[in-house]
Amino acid sequence: MATTPRFLIKKSSTTSDIYTAYGLRVVKFPYLPINSKPKNIAKRTYYDQTGDYLHFPTTITYEGIEFTVRFAYKGAKDAANTNITNFITYISGVEISIYSEYLKVGRQRVRVIEINNDPAFYRDSKKDVVEFDITFKTEDPNTNITLTLA
Repeated sequence: MATTPRFLIKKSSTTSDIYTAYGLRVVKFPYLPINSKPKNIAKRTYYDQTGDYLHFPTTITYEGIEFTVRFAYKGAKDAANTNITNFITYISGVEISIYSEYLKVGRQRVRVIEINNDPAFYRDSKKDVVEFDITFKTEDPNTNITLTLA
C-alpha cells in the first residue's frame, strides 16, 4: 500500500508532517526554480553601442523568491478553525524549512509573507473543508534541501 507523500516543515530542530500535526494537505506547491534572479551583475550601457557590457563576479548572489502554497484541510466539523489557526501560529514570525516529498523540493530560510484572507470554505453537519493560500519567501532560493522525520 502506497503512502501519501508528506509535506514537512522544520522549525528550529523539530521537523513535523503538517497532515499528522494539523490535518493539512498541500494542494499546490510550485516547482521552484533552482536559480532566481542574480543581483550582483554589474552592467554598463553605452547609448551609441548595441547591447550592454556585463561584469560577472567570481561568486554570483541571488535575490530571494516569493512563492505561494495552497493548503487544504478536511476534517471534523468545527475543527478547521483550531487546526488552521494553530498551524499559522506555528509558522508565523519565524524562519522555517519546508520540503515536499512528492516533488522532492525543499527550501530553507523560508518565512511567511502573506496569508490569504479569502479561503474557500465548506462546512456541513459532519465535516469542515477549507482551502487557503500562504505566500512564502525564501532567502536561499538555490539550495534544495531534504527533510525527514526523526
